[in-house]
Amino acid sequence: MNYLKLQLITPERTVLSEEVRSLTCPTQEGQITILPNHAPLVANLVSGELITKNGGTDNFIHVAGGFIEVRKNNEIIILADAAEHHFEIDIARAEEAKRQAEELLNQQHLAEEEYATAAWLIQKNLSRINIARKHSHRRTRSITGEGVFKE
Repeated sequence: MNYLKLQLITPERTVLSEEVRSLTCPTQEGQITILPNHAPLVANLVSGELITKNGGTDNFIHVAGGFIEVRKNNEIIILADAAEHHFEIDIARAEEAKRQAEELLNQQHLAEEEYATAAWLIQKNLSRINIARKHSHRRTRSITGEGVFKE
């Protein structure tokens, strides 16, 4: 069976670098699933859940926007603004960030940019909370010295 060679990179680290059977991710055009031999593609990512499947090893990752490029030779590069595995999400911190953004949104006389930022922060943190809660029953994986996750 063919595999996809996936690299998920943020400005801080390589979040994932492995071969997977499928990738589902949130784009501006909606959620898409990529399988081996997919047509080349470049798309904008939006805040949401990215899912990789590889037999018994699935990854559930929150991405906060970015870009995805699918290449002819089953290579996928994702450059994300931020990304974290479901087990890395601190629900209490995400809830507090969401609460603060909601307070900001309720203020009068917000500039257009401030309003847009607050709305984006609410969406981002709500997505993080939902992903962490949805997968809280799953086993976690540990980080090796190379920043790669191992069972």
